[in-house]
Amino acid sequence: MGARTSLSAALLVSAGVTLSTLSTAGWAQAIAQTETQPATQSDNTGDAATNAADGKALPAVKVNAARDSETASPKRVTAGALGNRRQVDTPFSTDVVTTERGKDLLANTANDLFKYDPAVTVVGDNATGENSAFAIRGLAVDMLNGVKVDGQNFPSWDTELSLEQFEQVEVLKGLSGFMYGFSTPGGIVNYVLKRPTDDPYRSFSIGYQSAGVFSEKIDLGGRFGNDKRFGYRLNLVNEDGNTAEANGHVRRQVASLALDLRITPDLTWTADAFYQKRKTNGTLFGIYVGGGLGIPDAGKVTRDLTQPQNFYETEIASFGTGLDYRISDTWRASLKYRFAKENRTNSDSLLYVYNAAGDYQNTLYAALTRYFYQNVDAMVQGKFNTGPFKHDVVIGASYQTQQSEYDDSEGWNDGYSLGTGNLYQSTLLTNDAVHIGENLFRHERTTQTALYASDTVQITPRLSALLGLRYTQFRDRVYNVDQSVQADYSANPVTPTGALMFKLDPDTTVYASYVEALQQGGASSNTNVNYPQTFGPLKSKQYEVGLKADHRNWGANLALFRIDQGYEYTNSANVFTQSGTKRYQGIDASGWLQLAADWRLMGGVMWLNAKAVDVDDASVDGKRIYGAPRFTVTGRVEYNPSYLRALTVAFGGKYVGNMAVDAANTQFVPAYTTWDLSAKYETQVAGKDVTLRAGVNNLFNRRYWTAAWGYYVMPSATRTFVANATLEF
Repeated sequence: MGARTSLSAALLVSAGVTLSTLSTAGWAQAIAQTETQPATQSDNTGDAATNAADGKALPAVKVNAARDSETASPKRVTAGALGNRRQVDTPFSTDVVTTERGKDLLANTANDLFKYDPAVTVVGDNATGENSAFAIRGLAVDMLNGVKVDGQNFPSWDTELSLEQFEQVEVLKGLSGFMYGFSTPGGIVNYVLKRPTDDPYRSFSIGYQSAGVFSEKIDLGGRFGNDKRFGYRLNLVNEDGNTAEANGHVRRQVASLALDLRITPDLTWTADAFYQKRKTNGTLFGIYVGGGLGIPDAGKVTRDLTQPQNFYETEIASFGTGLDYRISDTWRASLKYRFAKENRTNSDSLLYVYNAAGDYQNTLYAALTRYFYQNVDAMVQGKFNTGPFKHDVVIGASYQTQQSEYDDSEGWNDGYSLGTGNLYQSTLLTNDAVHIGENLFRHERTTQTALYASDTVQITPRLSALLGLRYTQFRDRVYNVDQSVQADYSANPVTPTGALMFKLDPDTTVYASYVEALQQGGASSNTNVNYPQTFGPLKSKQYEVGLKADHRNWGANLALFRIDQGYEYTNSANVFTQSGTKRYQGIDASGWLQLAADWRLMGGVMWLNAKAVDVDDASVDGKRIYGAPRFTVTGRVEYNPSYLRALTVAFGGKYVGNMAVDAANTQFVPAYTTWDLSAKYETQVAGKDVTLRAGVNNLFNRRYWTAAWGYYVMPSATRTFVANATLEF
């Protein structure tokens, strides 16, 4: 019986309800009625625990428990058009990691948060390339539509969000058409902002990362005013120094502020704003190995491949606001708006390897691009009964716009030649003509207007069914430099989702689900002969059967899935095209287990069969999909000795199978295994809580390639030592 179950039982007993009188359905309902939000998060709904027998409010209960970021409270996930639900109550594969847990993982990016999820494969690392990114079940996350902040679309083109201003990060694996609208079937990554704390919270952290990166972080939260109606949460971050990579340097600043006002016990207004800027030196755009050549041995390639003129910078600003209204005990409504802007400045190189000796041509692309996003979402969620059936309904509407602006200079379209070099030795290359153009033109504008509705019907105490529909008006217009229209696509799809869920117990669900989705069509790159051709939307379908469990001492996720997606690829004639279907079938299994009081195990395995079906190009049809490993295995063990509870030591590893680099499977990157070691020690200094953490990522300095986008490979990050200290005061 989980920790929250024990708390729920205590509340029910204090209200005069004995457990023996509760049926399975009544027990599940009672648990739902007594659930609370985590202590560090303010409860904007104003709900109080109610007596299961007569509906009277129970007195406030203060619970003191050991801090455990994984088990202290039920994991909840933002499911878009399904609203906010317990993770175990959704019929889709999900993963949720709190940023508090991320500290124990020594996480700097979402790559680190989900490194022990077997379905997640690293696509790129911001230490060696433009940004950190990952694929889910072999499908890269959509950089235009796949990243959300509090469930709303957010620009993430070749960038990543800093973790400090977020409470947790959620991954929805697979299709999300009904829940979020247009997106590739790889999945959704949703960042949940930190909100004001009910109790005063103050922490200060300092950190170090090899070879000389230092950071300082402040996190403040609390409430003030009459009845503590006003709340705030402030996060400030500064990071600067030389990284472990050759020629590497990073400078990062983050500022975020979240506010709320409890206008009435039932009506809450929220507002937030955050800003982040990150610049790295010593990064690459990518490495393109010519046709007929094998992928070089990553262990022999020099790490000094970048030039003094190589840098990458992103700047993001966002503002959001919303109202949350509790209409009654069973109905609530919300309205929210978000604006976001990203400036992206790149001066990084594409290395084209043209012979087996490793000689390459270095072309530097230097450009400024901008992205603007706006979202408006309105939702009503409630419960009612019709005879013996119980309904949990969601009705909503959304409107969102995306606009991109491109630089029309030589540095964007053709790049600057820096000369030639060799993969196995350092070569200094420069070009005085390199400059960043500032004349931007509107390149693309996309709008989505959607209406959606879902009903989760409880048919029996254990069996329920979900049916959801989303109607979307989608329009995508691409412009030439002179603002004439290059391409204009529109679609008005209805994307359904359906699922059956069966409760083995309140914290274990068996489910079967079906989802459809559309994604924004791709465009040829400036290395394709048909550049700048753009394509229309692609349709995807997903079938999944799975089991989800979230208990006090163990948790598990098991899914058997099949995803069919329209195929976009570069063919043997170097033409970017749409043809046939990409079919992903496999098993995704993960879990964790508390062994006695000292040991905790976590990990998982994914087996994936990804291949091209009904493709016009005979050299591609039936071949493995590029960037998709057939097999991944993860594992991590944590030791918290009973004789020294303040100390936790952890050791973990991940195996990733080989991956095709190109659609025709003429090139592969080999399999690789990485290991990590870390430790945490909790103590007190002058009566204040202090947490010390240290560890080594890529412990044995494994050198490997990552691949996902087709024809490009990227070198891995080197071994990195990380240490930090946090003082709560």
